[in-house]
Amino acid sequence: MKKTNDELDSIFDEKSLHRTLKKAKYRAILRTVFISALVVSFVIGLFVKGNNYFIASEGDKITDQIITENQVRMSPNTYTNTDSISIGVLKGTIKSEAFKVIEDKVIPWGTEEITYDLFGNMNASFSMSSTIVNDTTIYHIPNGQREMLFYVPQYKYKVYANDFDMIKDYPNDKYMEMAISFNKNYTLKEVQKMLPTSVHQTWYWVDNYGKSTGYRNNPENGQWLLGISKPSPQLGAKLATTKIKTEADFLNELQKTDPGEAKDLNNKQKNGLIIGVVVTGTKEELLSLRNEPYVKAASLGAVVDKY
Repeated sequence: MKKTNDELDSIFDEKSLHRTLKKAKYRAILRTVFISALVVSFVIGLFVKGNNYFIASEGDKITDQIITENQVRMSPNTYTNTDSISIGVLKGTIKSEAFKVIEDKVIPWGTEEITYDLFGNMNASFSMSSTIVNDTTIYHIPNGQREMLFYVPQYKYKVYANDFDMIKDYPNDKYMEMAISFNKNYTLKEVQKMLPTSVHQTWYWVDNYGKSTGYRNNPENGQWLLGISKPSPQLGAKLATTKIKTEADFLNELQKTDPGEAKDLNNKQKNGLIIGVVVTGTKEELLSLRNEPYVKAASLGAVVDKY
């Protein structure tokens, strides 16, 4: 039997409706995918911007803290360039380059890399280390320079460094740094007056040690000691950021990172805070300290060519 016109129209209407529904469904899927892609892109962009902002802010805060701490606690005659920050996902990396200045000469001293996260967790790695040769000799790795040793006056050591005998045999075309450990505590003004003008005073060691008079196995090797920096009159003065001129300036800076220790040192200030000094110069200039009564120990550090 032949299909009537009504039956044919019904069939075509069903097919047309099916196609229409299929197209509508397809458009809905495309619209959903498009909107979802926009939302995901927005969320990802927002996350990236937020991550970069908060990681950079945390990095800036840590960098400022490092710079503030370096004003009072740093290896003598050493300066750092701390401004390299890389940003990752929920973490960042700060890179610092350390170098030592002897008169107008620069010695690469190593790098420090600090990784951190948004929760304040930090991990530091260093490209430098120390090698002990004997009781009075330590070398810095990787550059092979000597590291200065420091002797707390109230402690007793089985042997003290006395490197004056060593430097008298050095050639005349060298600049040297030397750590002078004192026989007792002095004020900053006393130290600045009692040392000969032939040597450059570049760093003053601050006493934050106990009153014990017992024996101590090893001297301090100069890493992150408390001290007041007085940069060398040439290159060091241009590179330094420190504005510390007096014990009061020093305590004010220490207060920013360690209020407890600043309070303890403030109470000790009347007896003098300085227990050692780092000086630079030629061997003849350093030998002028050889027979001074306040010298308890003398430890040679880095040595560079004058020319």
